Parts: sequence; structure tokens; C-alpha cells
Amino acid sequence: MRVTVEMHGPFQQFNKGGQRRAELDLEDELTVRDLLTSLGVDVNEPWNAGLNGRLASPSDRVSDGSLLVVFPPIEGG
Repeated sequence: MRVTVEMHGPFQQFNKGGQRRAELDLEDELTVRDLLTSLGVDVNEPWNAGLNGRLASPSDRVSDGSLLVVFPPIEGG
């Protein structure tokens, strides 16, 4: 399947070639956790992600044509 992955902040280093946005060809039936782990992200460290415009959880399934946006936790008031 083909997925667009957009990484922000310190997560950009894990994307293909350090790009902010990359199109990736991946195996089917991956979860958000699986995808991030395959890119080298330590999923035990804090992170946030949006999958197709909605807040994603680690167990959400990624499908062909998905957009996954990964960003650090947001702080402030």
C-alpha cells in the first residue's frame, strides 16, 4: 500500500531522507504503531499522530492512500 507520512519537529529525522513529507510503499495491515516502529521511532517515547485528519491511536490501522502526520506533544496554555 502507498501511504504519505508527514513528520514534524524531531520526528522528521525518521522519515525517508530526513524529509518532512514522504510517500512510502508499505506492507498491508499495518497499525500506526507498526508503521512508526518500522521507521525507527521509539513508540514508548511521547508522540502524537493524526491519521486522515483525526487523532490517531497506536492501534489504528493504516490503509492505502492514508495520510499520517506525526508531531511531538503540544504543551502550553
